[in-house]
Amino acid sequence: MSENKNNQPADEPQADAGDSTEAESPAINKPADPAPEPETQPVADNTAKPASGSGGSSVAGWLSLLLVLAVAGVGGWSVMQAVEREKNLKSRIAELENQAKVEAVEVDIEGAVRSVERSLEERLQAGLQQVRRENDRQSEQLSQLGQQLQNQSERLASFSANDHESWLRAEVQYLLRLANQRVIMARDTESALALLGSADGILRQLDDVSMHEVRAAIAAEQAALRAVPRIDVEGIYLRLSALIEQADSLVIFQMPEQDERLADSGSEEDDWQVRLERGYEQAARKLSEYIVIRRRDVPMQALMDPQWEGLVRQNLRMLLEQAQVALLSGNQTLYVESLQRSQHWVAEFFDTDEAAARAMSREIAQLESRTVQVAMPDLTRSLEALDAAVKKRLQQGGAE
Repeated sequence: MSENKNNQPADEPQADAGDSTEAESPAINKPADPAPEPETQPVADNTAKPASGSGGSSVAGWLSLLLVLAVAGVGGWSVMQAVEREKNLKSRIAELENQAKVEAVEVDIEGAVRSVERSLEERLQAGLQQVRRENDRQSEQLSQLGQQLQNQSERLASFSANDHESWLRAEVQYLLRLANQRVIMARDTESALALLGSADGILRQLDDVSMHEVRAAIAAEQAALRAVPRIDVEGIYLRLSALIEQADSLVIFQMPEQDERLADSGSEEDDWQVRLERGYEQAARKLSEYIVIRRRDVPMQALMDPQWEGLVRQNLRMLLEQAQVALLSGNQTLYVESLQRSQHWVAEFFDTDEAAARAMSREIAQLESRTVQVAMPDLTRSLEALDAAVKKRLQQGGAE
């Protein structure tokens, strides 16, 4: 290989020098690890071998200058490349730092989003649990309502097709109770008969064999009501009211009115003897009105003082009104006692107003003989028969 190098022309060493300079350029980029220069020695050997002379020295100087220039250019270019690479590296580092910041911010945002999502999920879970509990409670209530509806449906289903008959039997029971109340409270036999007739008509419409005993009891009660004596309560009450009004017109004591015409009866033309005789006659007539001579087998009682007239009237009115109350309540004892006591006060008017007082006494005696209290029949037999028939029907329905 050394022989080939020696035989090459003069231009070849320059090419080798250029190659050596190009080979040295990596050494500039990496100063820590410089590359060896094996080819510089052969070039130096070749330059030293030519013959001495001016031409050889000038060529060597030019070659050295070119080599230095080439090395300087390569070095400058390498420096420029290193500066540019440094700038690129700084810009890349800045980009990486910005990207790291952005990633950190994104990481923070992601963390915040995760925390918010976690909080929302917890709230959602709590809301769902509450909704589930509410749904469970409502489901329980619905189940209870469903159970109640089922029970009602079962009760409605328990009624047979003759539900209308059940309502009619209930109406019969109501009419029987009302008739019993009319007899007990108002002693009204006519209303009770009408109510019993309506109840019997409904039972006849039902045409139920189990109601035979009820109809038989109603018929017996109707017969008992028809046998009750009729009491004209309204007529007796009105007669007592008339006696109360008559009591206000009775007179116990009344002063006679003076005859005003006594002074004017005589004529001025008559003499005094005629007027005296006429006045004497009028005075005797008036005096006869004040004095009543009667023959009595019993001692005569003194007349009552006029100031007690109001008290006597009030006592008589009170006793007659008490008799009215006893009539309405059917209390025979109180009715008779009230009329008997009123006879005592009517007797106080025999001397002063005999005609009116005796007529009133006869009316009170007639009313005293009237019966205002009668025994009312018991109307509970029909109710008991109806209750027994209904219970028997329900037992038969339950057994079926």
